Amino acid sequence: MSDQGMFGAPGTGDTSGYGGLVRTAASTGSSERPYGGYFDEVADDLERAYPLFSEAIERVVVDRGELTACEARKACGSF
Repeated sequence: MSDQGMFGAPGTGDTSGYGGLVRTAASTGSSERPYGGYFDEVADDLERAYPLFSEAIERVVVDRGELTACEARKACGSF
C-alpha cells in the first residue's frame, strides 16, 4: 500500500485544491405535530405499543416522506 496519491502527491492525492473542504452535517430539529399524512397514526401506534416512547425518543423528524425517530442515549438498550 502506498501513502502517495496521484502524481506522487503525499496524502490523499487530491490535486484539485478542494482537499481542505470540510462538510458539516445539517442537524434538523424536531418536527411538530400534526406531522401530516399517516405519520400521526404511526406515532400514535408507537406510543400505544411502547408506553415509554416519550422518554425513549428525543425527537421525531418528518422530512421528504420519511419519519425518523431519534432514540435518546439514556434509553439505549431499554427496548
